[in-house]
Amino acid sequence: MNKPWKSNYIAILIAETLAIAGFALSMPVIPLFLSDDIGITDPRKLNMWVGAVQSCAAISLAIFAPIWGHLADVLSRRMMLLRAMFGGAIVVSLMVFVQSPWQLLVLRTIQGSLTGTVAAATVLTAGIAPAAQIALALGLLQTGVAIGNSIGPLIGGVISDFLGHRIAFLSTGIVLAGAGLIVLKWVEDDSSAHHHKKGEPIHFLPDIKPILESPVLISLMLTTFVIQAANTIAAPMLPLFLKELAADSKFIGSSTGIVLGAGAAATAVAAVLVGKYSSRFGYWKTLAFCLTAGAILTVPQAFVGNMVQLAIFRALASFWIGGAAPVLNAIIAVSAEKEHQGGVYGFNSSVSSTGGALGPMIGSMVAMINYRMVFIATAILLGLSAYGTIKRTGRLKQK
Repeated sequence: MNKPWKSNYIAILIAETLAIAGFALSMPVIPLFLSDDIGITDPRKLNMWVGAVQSCAAISLAIFAPIWGHLADVLSRRMMLLRAMFGGAIVVSLMVFVQSPWQLLVLRTIQGSLTGTVAAATVLTAGIAPAAQIALALGLLQTGVAIGNSIGPLIGGVISDFLGHRIAFLSTGIVLAGAGLIVLKWVEDDSSAHHHKKGEPIHFLPDIKPILESPVLISLMLTTFVIQAANTIAAPMLPLFLKELAADSKFIGSSTGIVLGAGAAATAVAAVLVGKYSSRFGYWKTLAFCLTAGAILTVPQAFVGNMVQLAIFRALASFWIGGAAPVLNAIIAVSAEKEHQGGVYGFNSSVSSTGGALGPMIGSMVAMINYRMVFIATAILLGLSAYGTIKRTGRLKQK
């Protein structure tokens, strides 16, 4: 690597922020796209398709993430980030032409198998950042992710309301392509992390031994699974819940963007603050506190009476839930050997995606009873994760 690590890191940060904003332009409008453009009007059928379409991408990402992570260690971490961005640009752009829910399901499945920009950017950052700066670097990266998730739904909601849902998909493709071009032009690879020698066969299946031999990594991945499941229970149902809260509103897409944007903005602030100060208070203590506060502040969302109340409580809960991500990534970075970081982050992304696949399924089933119950289900899962983290913190103290 010829450039200073900060120059490469800034380019990664800008590109990943754009990529997440691109995904967030169109993903929140999928329930409205299925309802308004595809014509699914039956509530139960709509809930089923929303859950299936949201889950299929997470399932395919869970299958392929360890493979991409392993190839990042063996071949090129930069190449894996380019694959995720350009692959996503092509597949999401094709959603413009979807005419049935099955077509959308297939494209979302392909999207999950090709993308995973967060994991790719995380392992590239972990490889180039000095050990003393890694928590802050990963925290800022998570802030970029949160900023992307904040501005994306706002812009996407406006595009969706005034230009149509299909234009939102096209916009996603354009932004992802732009992010890929930034990486292509301004990011160098971290060649020190690659251990493939010329002439040796390339094994596509990753080695799971470094994870199985580390109780800390296993514990972190269980926490990742529960957090991601909790995070995705309510999100796919938000547009439909807002439709119920404001039946007369014509701007549900924009309203959804505001609510999601408020939560993402809070996550952006939390990620940089927690990433900066977590080493001072202790990673495990910080993680336990964030999860506990997130669980407590999720409960009031079940009792809101309007969009403003929902946005406020979602922002408060998202602040603490969002603070957990950089802490988790920092513990993984210091717990895994550098030559295996890609594989470990790949498996963690797989676990995260599995949780992300389970969340919408739980959400769609719970929503059949009542949309408000999805927030209670979210709080329960976060509470269980907080309890497990507190127990792990206690065991580490005893050692």
